[in-house]
Amino acid sequence: MRVSFLLDENIAAPLADKLDKAGHDVTRVVDASGLGEGIDDTAICSYAVRENRVIVTSDDDFVQRPPDEHSGVFYVPDQSLPSHQLYRIVQRVTEAYPSRDAMITVTYITTDWL
Repeated sequence: MRVSFLLDENIAAPLADKLDKAGHDVTRVVDASGLGEGIDDTAICSYAVRENRVIVTSDDDFVQRPPDEHSGVFYVPDQSLPSHQLYRIVQRVTEAYPSRDAMITVTYITTDWL
């Protein structure tokens, strides 16, 4: 399944390249029009909802947000995961969901998925 992602500034750029090559639509917060470095979480959530993008982040503030404030969050609690491993986990997670609509939740992106 093809997924549209919004990668927060705390997610390394190589993951964006890997997801893009796999056919996903990927935008980074630092590159998105109207966002950029240091933008607040509310603006990120609004953009993600407007563009129907799953937010990929290591910022635990997104875990606390009500589901109606985002269009899905892939939370990466371990920032030390290399991008190739993070990519494999994200791919497994997307394959586990029956549809994009089912992703409107917070999903912990951990090595438990491997």
